[in-house]
Parts: sequence; structure tokens; C-alpha cells
Amino acid sequence: MLSFVKKVALVHNLSFSGQEILRDMVIGLDGPKREVLIVEEKNKNYNSHIIDLAEVNTCKVKKIYAAIDINKYKKDRPEEYLKSITLEFDFKTDRAPVVAYFYRNESNSIYEIRELEARARNWEMMLSKLLQKQTGLALQLQKQVK
Repeated sequence: MLSFVKKVALVHNLSFSGQEILRDMVIGLDGPKREVLIVEEKNKNYNSHIIDLAEVNTCKVKKIYAAIDINKYKKDRPEEYLKSITLEFDFKTDRAPVVAYFYRNESNSIYEIRELEARARNWEMMLSKLLQKQTGLALQLQKQVK
């Protein structure tokens, strides 16, 4: 997967200032170009997404839980119901959201939840700061034009 990531980065002239390598996903940030590359492996095939942060409205961590039978609910083990932890990119246009999976219950252990959620939240914080800078610059330009 890493050689595929390197090829895609080379083709798109990306140089990563931040990178995360997970079991079946790699996410890389080219800070100066303000672009994110996400490569996921599914059944030995690779899917890649290049995200221009200028097109992103929000970037949020989302936790998806399975349906819970109230009669069988284990208060002391809510992590058993967690299906996934994702980093979701929502766009300013009609483009469908792009989702990067940090945790999936079918491929990760529940003992990895805490670490993988922390890593996803770190990306959320880093990318949100870049998006805030972008919004601030846009507002400054609007004021200068008026």
C-alpha cells in the first residue's frame, strides 16, 4: 500500500508534512498545497481520494454505533456496540462526503478504540485549524475588496 501511496503522491506532486499509517488506510497531508490524500485498501485493491481543503466545509470525527437491544445493553461495555470511528470531510459543494475509517469493529480490536479515536481527533484538530485559517483569509480578502 505504501508504494501505491508514493506513486499517487508523485503523480499529484504531493509532499507530506503529516502522515498516518493504519491497518488498511493511509492519510497524508500536504500542508503547503493544502491537500489531503487518503488511500484505503479493500480486498487487495486501493482506492484513493485527493481532497483540496479549499473545497471542505467541515472535517469531523464520527462514531457509529450498532442498534442496541435495551434488554441486553451492557452499561459497563458501550465499546462493544461501536461499529466505526471515522473522519468525515463535508464539502461546500454537492460532492459526496469522503470518509476515512480509523476504527472498524470487524477488523480492529476493541482494545484499539482509545488509541485510534485519539489519532482521529488529532487529525480533526489539525485539519480544523487549517480550515479556520482558510476561512479567516477569505474574510480578510472580502473586507479588502469592499
